[in-house]
Amino acid sequence: MKSLQTSVRASDTIAIGRAFVVTRQSTTVVANCGSEAEEIERFTTALDSSIAQLEVLAESNDIFAAHLEIASDEMLRDSVLEYIGSGSSAMEACQSACSDLVAMFAAMDDEYLSARADDIKDIFARIEANLSGGVVNPFEGVKQGDIIVAKELLPSDMALVDLGAIRGFVTALGSTTSHVCIMARNHSLAAVVGLGEQINQIATGEMLIVDSMEGLVVINPDSQTLDSYLVRELNLEALRKEQQTVAQQTVEYQGEKVAVMANAGSVEDVAKAIEAGADGIGLFRSEFLYLNSSVEPTEEQQYEVYSAAARACEGRPLTIRTLDIGGDKAVPYLGFESEENPFLGWRAIRVSLDMEQMFCRQLRAILRASSVGDVRVMFPMVTTLEELTEAKQVLEKCKAELKAEGVAHNENIRVGVMIETPAAVLIADSLAEQCDFFSIGTNDLVQYIMAADRANIKVSHLYNPYSAAVVKAIKMTIDSAVKAGVECSMCGELASDSSAVEMLLEAGLRKFSVNTGSVAKIKYTITKTKTN
Repeated sequence: MKSLQTSVRASDTIAIGRAFVVTRQSTTVVANCGSEAEEIERFTTALDSSIAQLEVLAESNDIFAAHLEIASDEMLRDSVLEYIGSGSSAMEACQSACSDLVAMFAAMDDEYLSARADDIKDIFARIEANLSGGVVNPFEGVKQGDIIVAKELLPSDMALVDLGAIRGFVTALGSTTSHVCIMARNHSLAAVVGLGEQINQIATGEMLIVDSMEGLVVINPDSQTLDSYLVRELNLEALRKEQQTVAQQTVEYQGEKVAVMANAGSVEDVAKAIEAGADGIGLFRSEFLYLNSSVEPTEEQQYEVYSAAARACEGRPLTIRTLDIGGDKAVPYLGFESEENPFLGWRAIRVSLDMEQMFCRQLRAILRASSVGDVRVMFPMVTTLEELTEAKQVLEKCKAELKAEGVAHNENIRVGVMIETPAAVLIADSLAEQCDFFSIGTNDLVQYIMAADRANIKVSHLYNPYSAAVVKAIKMTIDSAVKAGVECSMCGELASDSSAVEMLLEAGLRKFSVNTGSVAKIKYTITKTKTN
């Protein structure tokens, strides 16, 4: 018996099964083997083949539909052509462009957007495979009950595997925000990621215990360990069934209704969240529209997405966060300059207020969508009362324009702010007088309060949402909201942590916005909180 350990906690599941170790064809980087025109033709042919494959696959799978959209975007094509123009071979250019785009997305402090780095890798892996002679399915031979073991698993890999047949995943790379972890949580599969070189100790056919809650993989367990985990596995399965029953119910704490909403980044995400029992969408990330395009999305394009999301909510609230880009989420076509400290730089509401025409196009689209559902607007990274006042003035200007044009919209659309900086916490009482709701974004709030980048291993131990300073800031924010009579929700990762539920309820929080896979768990935890 041998044990492998990682610090990543991927899901709340245990799995027991045989290992299936994935082997992939490698793509070799070759020197420039032709003229620039020849390399462009090689790349274009491989890209066209990839798009044709994705068009077929997209008909039956949303993952490939998203990949088709990205692969067809001029930004991807232009990134590769620029490297070929600098003397790279088609393969070298693909790998360099892939590295650039992956780095851009991976650096983003947003679960949904950082996970798009996996999509970029996936698309380029397909293009590179077509450059090398064709795409091969590395999962042929997977049997019922197997546990997939791989260096890395990409989004389209999930479409090549029968998720109903396997028990879980083990990977060398990955984090809690990686696609494989999101899929594991959404499908109640076990996952241990981030094992690094330890993964080389696993061979195909070996018996594995995958304990997602402890970040533990046990290889060839002894009978006593196996029996113990079999009992735990049965207990967890019974618990999941009970949670799923609660997910479709309205939950309360001390006689008050508690809303458990979901975070979403697309219309498809919204539909899945509502199906999972979410009481609405507490955070709709609008920036995916901008990041997935080589040009600014038009007002009409945005309206189509926002209105479709509102309809998918079926009368439940849809809170749209205005464009949260800049710094870690630079959009090439907007001409962002490199910043020494992007997290303290030009981002979020600062960008919108400086680019008022673009801001107006987004606000007009949101206002128009408010005519078909309970749509709300939320401004990110507000640090001063003046920012909120100015943003509301632009919103009123857009309302006046739409009214003059005879375009339907909700004149009384609810307006909120993200509380994700120490400055916002300290002026929360003043902000509460000027808005209808707060949403506490714990991901950034923890980083700013503790002055610690969670991606920096040397200081990641300081990135602690349970630290006294962070807990006090959360309580101050909730108290300010309660005193002013405005709603307060939480949409950061802490809201999806079941171990934080009791603390947050006692602090006065009555609205959670969580990842879709956590809706049932958080609702169930609320009903079982000991002080309930």
